[in-house]
Amino acid sequence: MGDSIHYDYYCVAFVDVLGQQEVFKAFNDEGLTDNHPKIIDIHKQTVMHVESLRSCFAKYFEGNQKEANGALVPEDKRVMFKEMMRATVGTYRFSDCFLAFTSLRTDKYCSNSVSSVFSLLTACGAIMVLSLAARKPFRAAIDVGIGTTLTNGEVYGPISYKVYELESKVAQYPRIVIGSQLIEFLHLAFSGTKQFDAQTDEDIQVCRVLAEKCLKFIVKDVDGHYILDYLGDVFISNFSTESPSTADYQGMVKKAYKFVEEEYQQRQAKCDGKLASRYFLLLNYFRAKVSKGLDKSDG
Repeated sequence: MGDSIHYDYYCVAFVDVLGQQEVFKAFNDEGLTDNHPKIIDIHKQTVMHVESLRSCFAKYFEGNQKEANGALVPEDKRVMFKEMMRATVGTYRFSDCFLAFTSLRTDKYCSNSVSSVFSLLTACGAIMVLSLAARKPFRAAIDVGIGTTLTNGEVYGPISYKVYELESKVAQYPRIVIGSQLIEFLHLAFSGTKQFDAQTDEDIQVCRVLAEKCLKFIVKDVDGHYILDYLGDVFISNFSTESPSTADYQGMVKKAYKFVEEEYQQRQAKCDGKLASRYFLLLNYFRAKVSKGLDKSDG
């Protein structure tokens, strides 16, 4: 037989940037040259925005890894701690979507996979706030499932279908839906159950700590589906105010809040029942989570 076929469990985030079709539909290409201001504007709103979002995701993911604090770890175990906290992610873009994924296969430490999921969740939540602040909302879904890596680096398999279904049929409005198998994975990591005979106590403990944090990021929405609580206190507490990538997180929240309010009001004024109801749900989430002392006027 030829080359072996390898299927593994992956955690995959499917991000779908909204409103791209509306931008293209309003485009009239009659008599326009390559560098025409209208073409440049369309390019910025579509291609460049999706690429920028993917780039920001990578920066937040990498920034989270740099901020992993081993100061409280005994000096003789800091090298081991750094190795256990190592996380990896891959991304690829197609059309107005991009996927971020990490393999849950680990050679030595199970904490690598939990650390990767932790960083993936925090990066997705951060770019949701950033995207809303930029008035470019998206829907997303994150789950765990079986897949294989193609020669172009793309993950393909049942997990691809799962996250697409969750995003397109469950998410409905700008939110990040969390699938049941990801929650099961986190509960297993938190349980302290040995994943293999030689797993060390240190690895089990790091898995428990990271999984507990991840589970606290997840809440049940009004329709019963689980979502990433990117405005929750536990989630926001993971962002260091000293970090260049997150220093203006509160400022982005203010801008995002303002956009959601205005979008709801505009859809309501146009009697757009479908989108007005969806932005009403998103607005209620912001109202429930953002502190009353937040001054939206400086957004």
